[in-house]
Amino acid sequence: MKLSLAALGFTATIAQLVLMRELVATFYGNELLFGLVLMVWMAWVAIGSWGLGRLVRPRRSGKGVYAAGLAGMGAILTLQLALVRGARQILGVPLGASIDILPMVLAILVILAPLCLLGGWLFTLGARLAIDQGFTAGQAYVWESVGAVSGGGLFSFVLIHWLNPFQTALAVLAMNLTIVAQSGFLSRRPAHRLAKIIPPGLLVVLLLLSIPVGHRLHQVTLGWQWKDLIFESDSPYGRIAIQKRDSQRIFFENGLLAFETQGTFPEEVVHFPLLSHPDPKDVLLIGGGIAGDLGEILKHPVEHLTYVELDPTLIEAAKTYLPPEMATVLDDPRVSLALTDGRLYIQGAAPQSFDAIILDLPDPATGALNRFYTQEFFLAARRLLKPGGILATGLPSTENYWSPELARRNASIYWTLKAVFPEEIVLPGEHNFFLASDLPLQTDPTILTQRLKQRGIETRRVTPEYIRYVLTTDRFTEIQRQLESTRAVRINTDLAPVCYYYDLVLWITRFYPDLGAAFSWLGGANGLPGWGFLWAAVPWLVIVAAGRLKPSWTVPIIIAETGLAQMTLEIAILFAFQVLHGSLYAEVSLIVTAFMGGLALGGALGNRWGINRNVKKLLLAIQGAVMIYSLLFPLVLRITIPVPEAAFPCFALLAGGITGMAFPLAVKLAKGMPDQAVGMLYGADLVGGCLGALVGAAFLIPLIGIPQTCWLMALVGLAGLLILV
Repeated sequence: MKLSLAALGFTATIAQLVLMRELVATFYGNELLFGLVLMVWMAWVAIGSWGLGRLVRPRRSGKGVYAAGLAGMGAILTLQLALVRGARQILGVPLGASIDILPMVLAILVILAPLCLLGGWLFTLGARLAIDQGFTAGQAYVWESVGAVSGGGLFSFVLIHWLNPFQTALAVLAMNLTIVAQSGFLSRRPAHRLAKIIPPGLLVVLLLLSIPVGHRLHQVTLGWQWKDLIFESDSPYGRIAIQKRDSQRIFFENGLLAFETQGTFPEEVVHFPLLSHPDPKDVLLIGGGIAGDLGEILKHPVEHLTYVELDPTLIEAAKTYLPPEMATVLDDPRVSLALTDGRLYIQGAAPQSFDAIILDLPDPATGALNRFYTQEFFLAARRLLKPGGILATGLPSTENYWSPELARRNASIYWTLKAVFPEEIVLPGEHNFFLASDLPLQTDPTILTQRLKQRGIETRRVTPEYIRYVLTTDRFTEIQRQLESTRAVRINTDLAPVCYYYDLVLWITRFYPDLGAAFSWLGGANGLPGWGFLWAAVPWLVIVAAGRLKPSWTVPIIIAETGLAQMTLEIAILFAFQVLHGSLYAEVSLIVTAFMGGLALGGALGNRWGINRNVKKLLLAIQGAVMIYSLLFPLVLRITIPVPEAAFPCFALLAGGITGMAFPLAVKLAKGMPDQAVGMLYGADLVGGCLGALVGAAFLIPLIGIPQTCWLMALVGLAGLLILV
């Protein structure tokens, strides 16, 4: 039974990771999507565990039902992947276009429901089967957590690099079928001694079959999404797809248009900042190199060009599939390629200073991208610039009308840059380009035109006439005036990444403009900055009152608020590591795996300590530990952490261990039979977790900041103490 429970956790974790990546590649990959997926996932699992769990009758063919369900999870995962691949066609949304939030939510609800309901129900059934065999509910929780740790680690460090999603799903199906056969669920009396060696052989055969079958399914379902596809690859950083239309190449990352060849956008990215500099010799480019920026930069008298790109797969694909004249610039002797995180390069790996730093990155729609638009990042970039050096970045915009949400997003970046650089100008257009320096920037179109001609640069869009138009039109002065007058915004910082909240609101209001006022107030200067997070503590006062007035609710409330703190602290740790020390996928995966390992370890300790000790006192101690941890973690972020790659997994292990102890103790404290409490408490844990996933990632951290979010979790721990006392 232990192996079967571990297989359930293993399957659920891999399914969650695979489906999360598929949904990101299909829909809009920001924190709201991540939060929605986690919230829906845990909500359906909670319903399966708490609601459907009441239907469990383990003594009547329970083992056979569990075996069928475990095997069925792998098959359902394969079908769900196919459904995700066809979601855009079903919804009628063109490739590369953003999807309305309501159809997206409905799609996520429908797609995730079967697997999650089954998984929650199977946990309740498995726990009750384990209790019938002499185990405790806490031990069932521990073994399920051990399987989750194994699945997370295997997927993050092995499967993602070697198998496509369908091959992974079929491999999980093969493993589950083998475990079912090995455990003897379907037959109490093996007919032959060979039955002992059949399960390992079955696994080998099924795994071998999963490779070609999974490859075929992968190719067929990709054909539903893409026409004229010449390349597709899942790297650790996302899905890259390339279309070919005659001589044009179109690159997509996670389903969104990255760039297309034969365009003129790279000219605007490059020439305005480099023409503003009298003699750009050393240039740093972060992102956009293969989109055409490299070729445009090399038209200037550049002696050394450093190009930073995170994903090696993108570079290899560019070398193979870009037109030769674009691909060969990567081999130019003036170009140095750095395959690393641009933030890390700026903060310490850069060996020289630069005349210009050009950022060609997507808008700050996620926490990972927002790191390149914060005050701390701009300060680090300024330290790398020579006197008179120029920093250039850009944001999508509109030519004529700015909505309040667009003005607020752009103004936040404007004032963040202004807090670092004394000189700043913004160029108008469908894409606003921000140029910043420590010395006055050149805005005389005559001088810029002379430099264009002196350097012998041939262009299609950034011509002398276009330069004159951009710098002399009324829009040039109007955009500076509008940004200067938009002051009801907050500076974007590492620990309070408000700009990605502004970008999220901008996206939502494209579909639902009436929601703009409420969201904008929350993100405004008078909304919930600083100590405004104390308003968010009001719900905990209601929770304390409910727990005191209704004693039968005490244990479910304690587990729900522990689940809330658990998920929110995990998100805070991930954000803090990502912002302060990089976004390398393997390291972030290690943190997630360490957190799940902490849950397993904490569950084991709680199960052992709850045998001969006062369970209520132990739960009190856990709430106190949550409170202390939440108060201390923000202080740790203020100091220099010597080895963050090791320290942050340890932080995650400790947080998971503290919160993981609560579940087995709560089962012992719950009134009634332990097997009846398992489903209810597991569901309560997941309900709290789903609230933490959505509210923590999409709202609390960007609105009030990482430290204040942790302090709010300290109030959650205090609420638990007050309920139990």
